[in-house]
Amino acid sequence: MTLGRATARPVDDWVHFCRERPVRIWSVLWLILMGLGTGVLLWLAMPGVLGAPGGLWWLFLFVPLLVLCLVPIGAGLLQLILDGKNTSFGRIPVGLTLSRHGVGRYLVAGGVRWVPWEMIAGVETQLHSRVSIKRIGKAEPLDFTAGVFEQDAVLLYCAVRFYAEHPELRKELSTIVAQRRFESWDRALSVR
Repeated sequence: MTLGRATARPVDDWVHFCRERPVRIWSVLWLILMGLGTGVLLWLAMPGVLGAPGGLWWLFLFVPLLVLCLVPIGAGLLQLILDGKNTSFGRIPVGLTLSRHGVGRYLVAGGVRWVPWEMIAGVETQLHSRVSIKRIGKAEPLDFTAGVFEQDAVLLYCAVRFYAEHPELRKELSTIVAQRRFESWDRALSVR
């Protein structure tokens, strides 16, 4: 269960939420250590290079490279902050919702991209984990990378496509029937 402050009453009382997978700590550590390691190596090499004749010209190379080392460190720290913000108690986490009235995508920057079922013209998958929802009257589709969710990418694709193509069954999205359907699909996918 997720509690949060809402600015508007939700359309549905019950939604199926597919949470985004938090970033792996190893990738954050890799970014931070890579930036620190490269920065330390450059810092240690600077006195030897600057001591050589004409070495001051090397400052034009070393200073930008040292600043560039801050990029992976900043990216790693920012990812930790965003994960803490989006998974802490009382916040709406980042993810995808399926409800009787449509598909919602909660974004990292805040806000929701909402697509009512009636506006979905089709669902496609690209590059194994990219799901694209084509919308009626919109040139650009709603894309999301299904591989970043805790659920299997194929399960998310099947769920969105199934309910887009079967409007008569969307009312089950507010019941345990849809949950059981998702669990049976998940079991079938785990066998493969």
